[in-house]
Amino acid sequence: MSTSVRAFERRRQTTVGATHLKIAKRYLIAAAGCALFAFIYAQFSHGVYSPFMTFMFAIPLIGGALPALVGHLAKAQPVPRLTRQAWALVIACLTVASCLRGIFEIAGTSSAFLWVYPPVALVFAFIAVVTLLRQRIG
Repeated sequence: MSTSVRAFERRRQTTVGATHLKIAKRYLIAAAGCALFAFIYAQFSHGVYSPFMTFMFAIPLIGGALPALVGHLAKAQPVPRLTRQAWALVIACLTVASCLRGIFEIAGTSSAFLWVYPPVALVFAFIAVVTLLRQRIG
C-alpha cells in the first residue's frame, strides 16, 4: 500500500468517528434542551406534572445520541445523509408529540390532532429504513 492510500484510509477513519461524534453531540444538546424546557415548564405548572413532559428528553437521548455513540465505538460506517435526516424527523416528531401531550395534560385539556404525530414518525422511520437498506444492498 502506498503512503497516500494509507493517509486516505487514516483520514477516512477520522472522518467516520467525527461524524458519529458530531451527530451524538447534536442529539445530546437536543436532549439537554428538552430537559431544560421541561424543568422550566414544571416551575410554572403549579405542581402538576406529566410523564410525557418529564421524560421528553429521553427521546433524542435514546433515539439519537445512543445509536450515534454506539456507531462511534463500533467504528461503523456513517449512514447515508437521507437516512440521517429521515431519522432526525422521526426523533423530532416523537419529541414534539411528547411535549404537546405533556402541555395538554398539565393544562387539563386535549387536542384532536395529537394522533397525527406517530403515523408521521412511522412514515419517516420507513423512509429511513428503506434508504439505509438501499445503500447497504445496492
